[in-house]
Amino acid sequence: MARSPPFCAGLDRLGEAMERFRLCLMCAEREPLDCHRCLLVARALAERGVALGHVLIDGSIEPHAATEERLLARVRGSDDLFGTRATRLAEAYRSRARQVAAHFKA
Repeated sequence: MARSPPFCAGLDRLGEAMERFRLCLMCAEREPLDCHRCLLVARALAERGVALGHVLIDGSIEPHAATEERLLARVRGSDDLFGTRATRLAEAYRSRARQVAAHFKA
């Protein structure tokens, strides 16, 4: 999904809007790691160099880099000493996304 033309076009539109405005993408999840905006949109924006923060339940702002560190700590196998951080993080994102994805019955 993150490589699809509509998704990339949406990120481009966000980038254009960020040049003019301060943006806030909101959801109702208490935990950023349970939110598709964090696992999909924030990840893609961070890869584009956008500085991100997540509003936590106590009102504090957690930098996205700290959220990624928590993600790595939660996912089994992310402590692989032979993989790069980038490959471990990509696997951690995939694993978490599978855990929180909506599951629909056909």
